[in-house]
Amino acid sequence: MNARTGLPIDVTMSRPDIVWQVPGTNNFVASNPGDGIAVINNPYGGAFRSNRRPSVVPGVDPFLHTSEGKIFLNPAAFTIPQPGTFGNLGRYALHGFGMQQLDFTLHKQFRIDEIRNIEFRAEIYNILNRANFANPPAVLNNALGSGANLIQPGQAYSSASAGGAFGVANSTVSKDVGLGAQRQIQFSLRFNF
Repeated sequence: MNARTGLPIDVTMSRPDIVWQVPGTNNFVASNPGDGIAVINNPYGGAFRSNRRPSVVPGVDPFLHTSEGKIFLNPAAFTIPQPGTFGNLGRYALHGFGMQQLDFTLHKQFRIDEIRNIEFRAEIYNILNRANFANPPAVLNNALGSGANLIQPGQAYSSASAGGAFGVANSTVSKDVGLGAQRQIQFSLRFNF
């Protein structure tokens, strides 16, 4: 039996370096509306686009639990931070699905005489054929704005504003983590002399 906890999930977001405040409002947009006020949005500077973290909505479960027992990331648990501020979600703060695999080996040696024998071996990997899911895509869209499927800092993401693939488990793990192969059966028969 081989089991392990889930791999860490690094939830990040796309975030422009500069946003524009719409005059007379507290709304921000990603492109200049003509008379907008430029605001530095990224406290890191332009070198860390892939490392931007969202903020967490207090009290909202970051996982969606479906009636089929499937678990997905909940986009409503995340928001865009205020311009110029860091998001409060920590690096690798969430963990994905746990993984398990049960392997079985049967080995029998049949003696013919003192120096010869036949050896039979059966190996079954992932005997229960358990699906071990990989982490879902965890990059939120740049959804800053005031149009359809766009949100303002502090507003929770929706499925549409987060991006269609965000949080949906759509593949199994590869063999490089030591688990994840589908059921495999192999037999061998060997004559020793």
